[in-house]
Amino acid sequence: MKREEREALNNLERKVHKHEETIAQLIEIIAATNQRITQLHEKQRKSFSL
Repeated sequence: MKREEREALNNLERKVHKHEETIAQLIEIIAATNQRITQLHEKQRKSFSL
């Protein structure tokens, strides 16, 4: 493998790793948001049933 090809491959690996980290962060944000929505929905449902 040529040096330029190795550098290109390493660059792609870094980009993929960075994208994986970003996706993981977004999933955590979505999970926290969904949990909060569920909590608010349950709270609202309880207030209507009183």
